[in-house]
Amino acid sequence: MNFSSHKLFYFLFLIFGILYCLGGLFLTRGTMEAPKEGLFPLMVAIFIMAITVSLLFRPIKRDAEGGDQIEPFPKGADRNRILAVFVSLLIFALCLKPLGFLISAIGVMAVIVRLFGLRGWMKIALAASLTGILSYYLFSVILEVPLPRGEVFP
Repeated sequence: MNFSSHKLFYFLFLIFGILYCLGGLFLTRGTMEAPKEGLFPLMVAIFIMAITVSLLFRPIKRDAEGGDQIEPFPKGADRNRILAVFVSLLIFALCLKPLGFLISAIGVMAVIVRLFGLRGWMKIALAASLTGILSYYLFSVILEVPLPRGEVFP
């Protein structure tokens, strides 16, 4: 990717952050003491916009030949791992409605921790289960976000 394609990508991500922020404004935000379902998306949107604005206006360093010093997209096993995480997140999104949040979250976490090197199925099951249960507790109980319960296991 060259300099202009990076700037285009940053600009598109800024547009995504603005749209995400606008979507979050339609949800009830609550307060920091009593957050509701719209507070977290709003905070994420502000973070996305701040990062992309800083990337848009930062100077790009040039190497000795005058080219851009921007990290290339990973190759080999690292690229495959990134693509596998992306695909597993897509499958997670597709499984939310039929399986519900908890089962989908545990499944996607099992895949991700395995991809990042955790070995042994007991460790993977424990890490995925704890992450899924804690995220369910955070969003459903503490933040009172209505999460999909699933059609298979209602």
